[in-house]
Amino acid sequence: MRSKIALAGVLALSFGLSLPVFALSSSELEIFSQNGILFYDPSSQNCNIAIGSYDGNASAGLSDAQAAFVDTYHDIAERLSIEYGIPWETVIAQGILESAAGTSNFAVNRNNFFGIGAYDSNPDNAFSYETPEEGWRGYYENIRKTATYRAHGVFSGDTVTDPYAYAQAIKNAGYATDPNYVSKLNNLISAIENRARGKNWSSSAELATLHPEMLENANKNAAGEGGAVAPVVSGSCILSGNGDINATALELSWPDRSHAPTDPKVEYRNALAETGVNRLGDTCSMGGYSCDAFLATVMRFSGADTGFPCCGAAMQLNYLTSHGDLYEEIPNIGNTSNIQAGDIRANGRHVEVVVQFDDGTFGIASASHCDRTGDHATGYYVDSSYRIFRRK
Repeated sequence: MRSKIALAGVLALSFGLSLPVFALSSSELEIFSQNGILFYDPSSQNCNIAIGSYDGNASAGLSDAQAAFVDTYHDIAERLSIEYGIPWETVIAQGILESAAGTSNFAVNRNNFFGIGAYDSNPDNAFSYETPEEGWRGYYENIRKTATYRAHGVFSGDTVTDPYAYAQAIKNAGYATDPNYVSKLNNLISAIENRARGKNWSSSAELATLHPEMLENANKNAAGEGGAVAPVVSGSCILSGNGDINATALELSWPDRSHAPTDPKVEYRNALAETGVNRLGDTCSMGGYSCDAFLATVMRFSGADTGFPCCGAAMQLNYLTSHGDLYEEIPNIGNTSNIQAGDIRANGRHVEVVVQFDDGTFGIASASHCDRTGDHATGYYVDSSYRIFRRK
C-alpha cells in the first residue's frame, strides 16, 4: 500500500510498536488517490520511524522527553504559526507523535520531524533539511500547498486559533486513517497547553490578538494566495511555490535526453513526492515518466495551481477547458507570436509546457508515458492538434 502522512506531500509512517491496523477498503483508497488527499496510515510497517510511547492519556501529562521536545521547539513552532496561520499546539503534538518526541532516525539525522518524503517502498527517500527550523517549515509548507486542506477550512474560522478545531479539520481532510488520531492529538494538546500555562507562553488564540498578521496570513492561505515568494531551499528538498511555471518546468526537467528514460532529475523526483503525484495514476506516472505527471507536478510545485489534477492527458484537457476562471485558451495560430513562457499545450493525448530560455527563444518541456521522464529542448515546434492554455 502506498501511503503518506498528510504533509505534502508527502509522507509515510511506520511504527516500532504493535498497533491495531485501520485498513481502508479499495474504494476508499481510490477516493484518497483520485482526489489527491494526503493521509497518515498507521498500518504501514516499512519505514524507520517510531511513534513513541505516549499512551494518549492526558492525566499522564508529558514524559520528560516529550516535555523537552515541547520546550526545544516551541519558539520555532510559534514563529511559523504566526507566519502561516496554524495553531502551534497541534503541530507540536503531531511532531511528538510522528518523530517519537524527536528521537526517530529521520528527526535525528535529517531534521525531518514529520517523515516528509518517506514512502513504504522507499523510506530512505525522506527529505533532509539543513536545520531543525527548515524541517518544521516543511510541515507548514505542505499544509499550505495542499488544496484539500484549504477546501476543508484549515485556514478559516476557529481552525486558525483553536488547536482542537485544527486537528479535526486536517482529519476531515483525510490526514489520518486512524479513527483515534484526533483523540490522541487532543490529549497531547491538553498536556501541551498545561505546560504552556506554566511557562507563560501565549496560546494560538492569544497570538492572533498580539499578531494580527497571523489572521491575515491565514486568509491569504485560505484563498490560495500565500507563498508567492522566492524558492526556499531545504537540504535536498527545494520548496518552489513561487508561481513561476516556466522556471519550475526548467528546474524539474533534464536539459537533454542523454539521461535514462526512467530516471527523473533529482529535483523532479523530490517534487513528485512533495506534491503527492508519485502516488497517483499508474506506475509510469508515479515514477515520473509520463506527460500528465510532469505537468501536474510543475503546476502544483510551482504553486500556480496546487489543485491541478493527475492523471490522464484527456482528463487534464477537460480540467483546463472547464476552469475558465483559472485558464484562458490562447488561439493556436501556427507561430510563436502569441505564446508565452508557461503556456500549456494539450490535445487529449499529450500535454506539455511551453518554456522560454534566457536568450528569448521558446522550447518545450514534457515527458512521455512509460517512455521518457521530464526534459526540455530548444526549438518550439508548431502543431495544429494542440490547444493552448494560459494560467490567468
